[in-house]
Amino acid sequence: MFTEREIMSFNELEFEIYNFVLKNSEKIPYMTIRELAHESHVSTTTILNFCKKVDCNGFSEFKVRFKIANETTRKKILDNDITAIYEFLGRASAKDFTENLDIISEIMEKAKNLIFIGTGNSGVMAQYAARYFSSVGKFALHVENPMYHISLENPRESVVIIFSVAGEGKTLVSNISELKLNKTTVISVTNSKNSTIARLSDYNISYYVQHELKKDEKYLSKVDITTQFPVVYIIETLAKKVYNRRK
Repeated sequence: MFTEREIMSFNELEFEIYNFVLKNSEKIPYMTIRELAHESHVSTTTILNFCKKVDCNGFSEFKVRFKIANETTRKKILDNDITAIYEFLGRASAKDFTENLDIISEIMEKAKNLIFIGTGNSGVMAQYAARYFSSVGKFALHVENPMYHISLENPRESVVIIFSVAGEGKTLVSNISELKLNKTTVISVTNSKNSTIARLSDYNISYYVQHELKKDEKYLSKVDITTQFPVVYIIETLAKKVYNRRK
């Protein structure tokens, strides 16, 4: 209900009302203006000014609109549709997909070092990949903060694997360019092969699932909740292929 412009226009007292409303969303529709003024420690005049700033003619209209907005938000249940996972597994069993994994696993098996990179949820996948590959006997590390310059002591003996759903990001793109100048092999795991990171990489694995962004009402931003199931599958499949090649 509250826009970014409206929130930025609040003064100190209006922020008191805003915070109280968010913390007590269930009882706001049933409160009188005097009750809200008493509990949020402001005057009724301040509440009326607050209502005007959020485009309401008065406190009664604000309560109605707030109740509707609150109920609408609660009804936005995240869909746990496993169809996308079944579709991915179908693509993962295709000949071209498995052959691509075979080629990449051979490159990873021959490399002296494996460096996994990612940010956000992809950063968690990078950490998981490093641990999983280490478990099968391959030396692997993950970069916790790829925002910094990445420098490798033996670039030609290393393979860098980048995880990115969107396949964009200036810092990652810049790092790829420098890594390739130093003859480091770069592999990317992205949602689409048409992204910048996928096109810059020497090898790419793309998995194609629905890119899901959830709006965070509290911080007025979007959170990436795209499933990481395909990435986990790719990590574990590659690691097992590398293990079998070493044996």
